[in-house]
Amino acid sequence: MATQETTRLTDWDRYFLNIARETARRSNCVRRQHGAVIVRQRRICSTGYNGPPSGHAHCDEGACPRANSDTPSGWAYDTCIAIHAEANAILYSSPTEREGATIYITGVPCFGCAKLIANSGITEVVATGDPYDEWGTVRDFLIDCNVRVRLIK
Repeated sequence: MATQETTRLTDWDRYFLNIARETARRSNCVRRQHGAVIVRQRRICSTGYNGPPSGHAHCDEGACPRANSDTPSGWAYDTCIAIHAEANAILYSSPTEREGATIYITGVPCFGCAKLIANSGITEVVATGDPYDEWGTVRDFLIDCNVRVRLIK
């Protein structure tokens, strides 16, 4: 009988960030795909990825004005129809599940998502990816709100 050799991933951060990356693959955003996983006591409570509200046409079907514009990816933010991965993960979890939880994100959160995280009961953000210009301000805001922040390269 043939056996398959496996290597167990023992680093919890890498494990949950990998799940967030896989979750991001569900996104139909044509500009960016992000995923988020809310974890409490090493148990997954909720996942989320960026995309339009349920029932709305998808970004990859031409429904997003931002996706259809010729502006650089960081511009025209207000015309984007997507709900961010962090917001979706928060929406699909209960307050009890979020209390003292960690959110794993495939990119650093924007200020809007940072406000949601700070008020959700989540006590730690673990993100990967390159920080954007305003990241320092967002990180300091989360820390001021007693949310631990770790950026993993």
